[in-house]
Amino acid sequence: MDQLVQFLFKHERTVFTKGRLTFEANPSLALIFIVALLVAVLVYFLYVQPGARISSPARSALIALRIAFISLLIFLLMRPVIIVPSVIAHSSDVAILADNSRSMQLADEKTRRRIDSLQSLLVADESDDSFLKRLADKFRINLYGFSGAAAKLQGAHELAADGTSTDLAAALQHVVKGSTARPLAGVVVISDGATNAPADLAAQLRELRARGIPVYTIGVGSPAGAGTDAEMVRVIAPRRVLIGSSVTAEALVRLSGYGPTKVRVAVSENGRALKTQEFELRGGETRELTIVFTPPTAGDHRYTFAVTPLEGELTIENNTQEALVQVTDAQPKILYMEGEPRWEYGKLRQSLGRNEKNVMLVSVLRSADGKFYRQGVESDQDLKSGFPTTEEELFKYQALVLGSIEANFFTFDQLRSIEQFVARRGGGLLALGGRFAFDAGKYANTPIADLLPLYLNDQVEGNGSSEVSNFKAVLAPRGRTHAITRLNEDPGLNQKAWNELPLITVPERLSSAKPGATVLLEARGVKPGSNTTVPLLVEERYGRGRSLALTASDTWRWRMELDSGNTSHENFWRQMLRYLVSTTPNQIEVAAERDTYAVGEPVQLRADVNNSKYETIEDAQATVRLTKPSGGTGLVPLQFSSGQATGGYKGEFTPDEAGLYRIDLTAAKGVTNLGTAQSSFLVSAQDREFYNHWQNVDLLKRVAAETGGKYYPLDKANDLIEDITYRDSDNSEPITKELWDMPINFFLLIALISAEWFLRKQKGLA
Repeated sequence: MDQLVQFLFKHERTVFTKGRLTFEANPSLALIFIVALLVAVLVYFLYVQPGARISSPARSALIALRIAFISLLIFLLMRPVIIVPSVIAHSSDVAILADNSRSMQLADEKTRRRIDSLQSLLVADESDDSFLKRLADKFRINLYGFSGAAAKLQGAHELAADGTSTDLAAALQHVVKGSTARPLAGVVVISDGATNAPADLAAQLRELRARGIPVYTIGVGSPAGAGTDAEMVRVIAPRRVLIGSSVTAEALVRLSGYGPTKVRVAVSENGRALKTQEFELRGGETRELTIVFTPPTAGDHRYTFAVTPLEGELTIENNTQEALVQVTDAQPKILYMEGEPRWEYGKLRQSLGRNEKNVMLVSVLRSADGKFYRQGVESDQDLKSGFPTTEEELFKYQALVLGSIEANFFTFDQLRSIEQFVARRGGGLLALGGRFAFDAGKYANTPIADLLPLYLNDQVEGNGSSEVSNFKAVLAPRGRTHAITRLNEDPGLNQKAWNELPLITVPERLSSAKPGATVLLEARGVKPGSNTTVPLLVEERYGRGRSLALTASDTWRWRMELDSGNTSHENFWRQMLRYLVSTTPNQIEVAAERDTYAVGEPVQLRADVNNSKYETIEDAQATVRLTKPSGGTGLVPLQFSSGQATGGYKGEFTPDEAGLYRIDLTAAKGVTNLGTAQSSFLVSAQDREFYNHWQNVDLLKRVAAETGGKYYPLDKANDLIEDITYRDSDNSEPITKELWDMPINFFLLIALISAEWFLRKQKGLA
């Protein structure tokens, strides 16, 4: 079809879109008027004079055909031309960037690889119609292959599709910097667009646009959804857990081109299978799959998550992802402050005493006579006055639980210290329901109200409704897979376990969760005619820590009113308190920015060095000793940067081998040793090129649009030559294209006169 159009109109499409119409023979206005008058007289004598006996519609058609014929003839006699800017032959260069990464090995059409299609386009034969020959007629061609930085090639046969990354920004930067000798008319990028490097592409595109260098992109490979494939996109797992804690991993799986399909995901460690689960996915769906397992020992655990290959997959190289989980044998301390003797206090402590060996619960119970009953303290002097009086004393704990105790028990400085315990120290806070909690405890307009995930009602009246003891704990959507509310790993059995729990009391119905808070449990009224539903368990991030509110006052019923073999109460509280301390940082911390990297990918190391009040020490000497998988070591000094929100010290390291790397941080100030910290990260041998491997049409279009170029599918690549040739620039000149001899003109003249003759014959005028 395109060839037929070009035959009829003689010139390329771009000539008409970018050119300016004019005439070589410019008649005067008087001549035009005389010709128009003669045409009118001719038409009158032929069809309008009284002797012409034809109907009005036929007369109108004949007049229109004759006027159109004469007008077109006059138009052609005026010798119309188009003046269009065209590049001066060989006055400038064009750089061709050919994708040489491993994703180009994929065969979208089963038998033809992407690299084969690319090489076919760049074959330098003698055919006048070949892409490279037509481009070389106008420009001097510089051919580059790229995966990371670009490398100059003698020919497309040198492309091997063996690059381990796709860094388009680095390739563009290399080409532009190397083009100082001659003007660069444009850059042609032939790629699937599956870039996976961290370089700032946006900055490079801005520079190209500022220099007036357009980028023309040619897309290779199938776009998303055009083929069949299953991909393990990513796995999110907690960085650090206490030994004995379950790990909740979120595996994101993308299914392309299939209908509803059962997908099996297997978790293994060092080749040893740990767990396999089956999920039902819809075709074209990307879904997070929740997988729960428990590491058996302390230490660094390297887990592999794999989708069992499906029939007809484009590649199975993207079916796996790795995750690193550090299992610690630490003993975090939680301070539980309770204002009155009650069942909730006793059963909470009892639930931990049965099977918890790591979480150390230190509790202070205020008795009826105002004395304090302390449990779990290390010495007689600990918490002698009930609650810590300094930040240093409070910040020794990793989490804080506030029971039924009124705000007036604390001094304002203590209330402010609790807020800073979460915001600055990064601790966890859990506020429990009770007679003297929340609004009833007068916490409105205190620092505690700021960090709670629920808005306080600032009133007590009405909270003593008869409905307070008839609420059912119901899983909210986000609570169905949460670490706290998972009473059973099986979703169906977990729901059943919650359905079996006895009713509870909610002394205050706080109905509004704050923006950004997550509702995990809801309290639903069960009395006839009551449909009240209010948040029961809510959490949110606050500063560096997290804040939770559990508005019930008698979860002990989940223990006392069930069979002795039911462990839901123990599991709930054990998981609650472990979760509360799961992200609490130490005074000195170090970690890589991510858990998993690829070989050759820069690793950003970050560290916190704090004093006992968790205030940043800015003038410490922080040094990391890195231990490679092979046993080799190296030192990486960290520098403080005040611009970071968290983690004032940072450094960079580029790994050169795959495996587990250990980070050992030593912090000192002068001759004083401030402490040490340890962490680890994983460098995977997996090939990033086969992940998200579909042609990234959106990216290729964006690169072209932001630089003044254009995107082309592979089968439309020849259109690029017109667009880059007929472009106004410093190296172009105006050329004239004649229009009078286009074949379409002669066909139109013959069609118009033939139609008039046929109609005259029909009406007996021929």
